[in-house]
Amino acid sequence: MQKSTIAWDDLLTLSTLMRAGSYSACARELDITHATAIRRIRRLETALGKPVATRTDGTFVLTAAGRNALTAARQMEQSADRLMREIEGASTGVSGVVRVAATAALGSEFLTPQLPTLYAAHPDVEIRLEVDNRVTSLARRRAHIAVRLARPQEDDIVAQRAGTARFGLYGPTGGQAPDDAPLCGLLDEGFSLPEVAWPQALERRFAYQSNSLLAVREAVRAGIGIALLPHYVAQHHPDLQLLREVPEVVREIWLAYPAEFRGASRFRPVIDWLADTLARCP
Repeated sequence: MQKSTIAWDDLLTLSTLMRAGSYSACARELDITHATAIRRIRRLETALGKPVATRTDGTFVLTAAGRNALTAARQMEQSADRLMREIEGASTGVSGVVRVAATAALGSEFLTPQLPTLYAAHPDVEIRLEVDNRVTSLARRRAHIAVRLARPQEDDIVAQRAGTARFGLYGPTGGQAPDDAPLCGLLDEGFSLPEVAWPQALERRFAYQSNSLLAVREAVRAGIGIALLPHYVAQHHPDLQLLREVPEVVREIWLAYPAEFRGASRFRPVIDWLADTLARCP
């Protein structure tokens, strides 16, 4: 009788499915079809001789066999990720692709305009900037270096304090007085952000809200209202005026990267450039 074997792809699919929460999201992350994701889970169950998960109220619940398989899958993922980081960290020369993750506003408005300084010193580096307000996974190697607006919590990474983002209340130049103008602000998405809580505490009418800080800024530029904005988003727009500083709202800026990259010639110049640039964040 032929011995059953477990394929690494099937374990990876189980780990991704439990993290993503659905077959569709799992398939997108692994760049496979929905049918392939289902087929891999069925193949894993055949190899184990037991189901790995049941679905209750739209949520996957692991069986005992599934929990054991998931533990093995994540151990293999961690080993593979560690190997890749060691290989990337050992590469020589200041060249190659470096993936940096940042929020849309910080990456687009502050970091990108200052990249020529990095390229002037290291012309063979290629920065790939992923802008997303969600926390980008370093373990999944979506990015080599992440710029965060809170202290990173992952294990086995370097958390380096890089700067501070400060805020002010802004309105359109020559626009309404702050006592009369309605507010524009970020939507409360349950993350307890100080830049969301401070405008809400004013107990004034909101004329506009968005989950995009850049969209909030554009609403102010359009004359819809006034808004609490970080200085790096607003200060270079002459059609915006600073109504007053808001020193009680600040966000710490942190760098997060694997320890293997600390002294790597490929990544160290980018880390140093990010630290120097973010230290000058207004």
